[in-house]
Amino acid sequence: MNRDELRALIRLVEESEIDELEIRRWGRTVRIVKNLTGAHVETPGPDRRPARPARRQSVPASPGTDQEESSESGTVEDGGDLHEVASPMVGTFYRAPSPEAPPFVEIGDRVRPGQTLCILEAMKLMNELQSEVTGVVREILVENAEPVEYGQALFRIETS
Repeated sequence: MNRDELRALIRLVEESEIDELEIRRWGRTVRIVKNLTGAHVETPGPDRRPARPARRQSVPASPGTDQEESSESGTVEDGGDLHEVASPMVGTFYRAPSPEAPPFVEIGDRVRPGQTLCILEAMKLMNELQSEVTGVVREILVENAEPVEYGQALFRIETS
């Protein structure tokens, strides 16, 4: 597939009602996914695996107590709300800016709007995902260097 064909497909996805298009030809796959800022393309190689269900990490709401989350209301026992941070794109999730650097956030860290939570890599572009709320990180739902899907929950932040 040449660049002109690829551009035409991207334009088609951006201008249509569809959110995702995947084309397989001659053993190669091209996937175009619409996100908040428009469409982008992912061309997974043969070694790419499908996203696995996330392993949950959590911490009690306060030391010595258990956090009880209501699955329907999205609230925790002490009255704070849980804000779910979802992936705005398909890509690879990274907790730190480099392998030897500390993670941007840990469970229990207080975050503020504009603070970087992670990096999402899509097509060799590193996109920082920033917090939209003030609160405390209660769960990190994805392991480092795992592939993520559009709309997949990445973090849960307790807002007050």
